[in-house]
This record gives sequence, structure tokens and C-alpha cells, in this order.
Amino acid sequence: MSRRAALVVAAVVALLAAVAVGVGALGGGGRDVPLPAPSPSPSPTPSETPPPPVVLAASTPEPVDESAPVVGDVLAPLVGDPRLGDRVGVAVVDLSAGSPAYGLEDGRGQTPASTLKVLTAVAALEAVGPQTRFSTRAALTPDARAVVLVGGGDPLLTADPDASGVPQPTRLADLASDTAEALQAAGTGPVRVVVDDRFFRGPAVDPDWEPRYVAAGVVGPVSALAVDGGRSSPGAVGRSPDPAIAAGQAFARLLAADGVAVEGAVERLPVPRGSTPLAVVRSVPLESLVEHVLATSDNDAAEVLGRHTAFVTGRPASEAGASEAVTAVLAGLGLDVTGVDLRDASGLARGSRVPPRLLAQALALASAPERPRLRAAVTGLPVAGFTGTLDSRFEDAEGVAGAGAGEVRAKTGSLTGVGSLAGLVTAESGRTYTFAVVADAIPAADTVGAREALDAVAAALASCGCAPVGSPSAGG
Repeated sequence: MSRRAALVVAAVVALLAAVAVGVGALGGGGRDVPLPAPSPSPSPTPSETPPPPVVLAASTPEPVDESAPVVGDVLAPLVGDPRLGDRVGVAVVDLSAGSPAYGLEDGRGQTPASTLKVLTAVAALEAVGPQTRFSTRAALTPDARAVVLVGGGDPLLTADPDASGVPQPTRLADLASDTAEALQAAGTGPVRVVVDDRFFRGPAVDPDWEPRYVAAGVVGPVSALAVDGGRSSPGAVGRSPDPAIAAGQAFARLLAADGVAVEGAVERLPVPRGSTPLAVVRSVPLESLVEHVLATSDNDAAEVLGRHTAFVTGRPASEAGASEAVTAVLAGLGLDVTGVDLRDASGLARGSRVPPRLLAQALALASAPERPRLRAAVTGLPVAGFTGTLDSRFEDAEGVAGAGAGEVRAKTGSLTGVGSLAGLVTAESGRTYTFAVVADAIPAADTVGAREALDAVAAALASCGCAPVGSPSAGG
């Protein structure tokens, strides 16, 4: 077996072992949130949560070596790396012992960058449910003169009729084809296309984002109805200033291609009472969306999941509602949200503050075997050196896998002057840890160096033969 193949196998085994270990003491009970009827306002379509998946038995930690260092002894010199700047927070939870293994933070919270998506993922899985799908609908107005395209907050809706991927995008072309068939069966005449995107509220562009983010294609205006993340075309960088209208225009073109006579410009119109349902398409389950968000760091999809979390918890489906909802759901899970101040759901807002311990504890909770509802928050984490946003990290200049490759699973975070990493690893000792490292005062010229320093912290944890805190070798 090649080294690369062996590392992939090791990564899978480590993950499965980790999620079997868990920390049952970190949270409260899960629940299914009842959702309102889907008409006239769009809403998620829930289904039952499946039984827990079968996983491998947890690895058994090696007997404690009385000469072994504790985690803090190993990590302290690395988190002092000057490339990380002078404001570094660290938290490590020992899943094997069910207790914190190391902590370094000032209690004020730090800018998490995209590691915030871990918290959004956990909250969405808990509140909305891992098997929930989001619907995009078409309806015929009572006068049979207009087709209303109703957005239900599907972040993977695409205008590309040939789109494929993991997870499978929802094709607007399928909705158009089914709608055209229904219209032809009803014998309707020419129709115009209107859109209803009322599901999400508040500003589409977060006031806490840097203005250049939308212009640069980092994120688009957040809408309950958007195709291809609001991009001007599938795969493009540029974003439409009005994603819902752009989606309606794409839908009109697809209807015309299917033989429907479409007239007039696309406008907004709330679904009138008495409208006739024509067709519906549904997203992949939320757990698949979560895995996609964590693997690719999809900002648009993360914002959408935050708004769904707000909606099902009785808040406006807005940026403010999402921030409140994520914090409240985490608190309801028994996590300590002291020092938390969220300004968005994706981590782009520099004003957000999160203590690293919350990231590590949230991942520990999602790893618990009695928490299958939260499992995707762990299975979606990229594998160091192989997948997602970690595919080209943990390797040398020649691309050769280095320490931690195939062993660390983690969510990345990066803004100018901010670097973060939060994830899970099974160390050489057989002990499984969740961890978070956040540095938000990185010298601007040292972004690449800071990334290498973050990776070194995670790699050291992976290779640690550390004794648990409180063991005789730790002086306890």
C-alpha cells in the first residue's frame, strides 16, 4: 500500500474512532423542531432522523507513560511562534478522558474567521435537523397569467442543467421541466414569471462585511432564492446584485426552452392566495449541505443555514436573527457561550468574537456517539493534505505529505491578519482530541507563515504521546 493510500485509510479509521469516543457530559438533549405549513411562505421539509450510523470501536489509549509530557508542554512553544502574532488562543479537549487538556485564552473571545462555520453547522443540525430538505416551488396565480417561483433557501440550487457534484446540486431545469409539463396539461396561455423571495429578511449584504467582499465574489447578497450562489453564471466570480430576479430570469429561459410561451419582465410578487401548486424540487438533506459547507468553506451556503436556524427557532430569517439563533441553540446544548458575539454565520465579519474553547467543545459534542444528529459537523471536516480546504496543506514544498497529513481533520479560517484551525485528531498515544487555535493579530506580511505555524500545532498534537492531565506523569 502506498504512503498516500495508507494515510487516507488512517484518516478514515481515526475519524470513525473519534466519533465513537465522544464526550457525553458536554450537552443536553436533541429535539425535532416543528415547522409551519409550506404555503404560502416557503419552509424546510423535515423528515425523521435516521438511527445512528455504525462506527468502529474507539481506539484504546496506550498505557500512560510516566515520563510523557502533557499537551500543554508540547503545544506551548508552538503557539508562541512569532508568525502567529501576539494574540493566540488555544483550546484542546481530550475526548478519551472527557475533559479539557489545554487552554490559552483571555476570555474576551477572538475573531474566528471561517471556523465560525463549525458553530453554524452544529446549531443548524440541532435546530433544523440533519434530514431536512429545502424546497423551491412553482405555482400558478389564480388568473393563470403568471408563474411564481418561490424560494425556500436552497443554497445549492443551480441553473446548470448538467450540474453534478457531491453533494448533488438541485437543478432549476428539473423544476422548469415539471412546471412546463403541468402548464401544458392545464392548457394555459402565455405566462410571465414572477419571484417570491420573502422567506429571508433583513439586509442581503451584511453591514459587518467589508464592502469589497461582494464585488470580489467572496460572498453574494443572501437570498432565499438564488441560483449558483447568486453568480452571474455557473462557476463565475461576479455576483448578481439581485439574486432572486436573476433566478427568475434563468427560470423563464428554461421554461421557454421547454415550450412555454413566456412574456414580460421578471418581477417580484408574493404568492397570491388561491395559487395552484405546479412543481417542486428539493435539496439534498441538510447534513450533506453541512458537510459541503465545512469541506469547501462555502460562505453563501453558511449564511443560508444560519437563516434557516433563525427561522425554525422563531426568529426573523435575517443576519441578526441567525446570529442570535446560533448562540441560543449552542447554549441550549449546554455549551458555555460566555464571550460570544456573532455578526454573521460564515465568519467573514471581523466583529465576531468566539472563545476557542467553544469551538473545541462544540466539536467534542458533535463527536459524542449519543449525538448522531450532530455527526455531520465532524464528518464534513477536511482531511489534512487530502480534501477540501486542507488538500494542499500539511505537505512540503514538493507536495510530499508531512506530519499530520491524513491524521488531522479540521476547519480552516483565514482573513487578513487572522488565521484559525479547529478540528479533531487521534494522537499517537491513541487519545482523541478536539482542538481550536485562533490567532487574530497576525502580521499582515506573514499570512503564509502563520498558516504553517497553525498546521504545526495540529501536527504536534497528532504525534503527541501525551499523558492525560491529572495523571501521575503530569504531576497530578
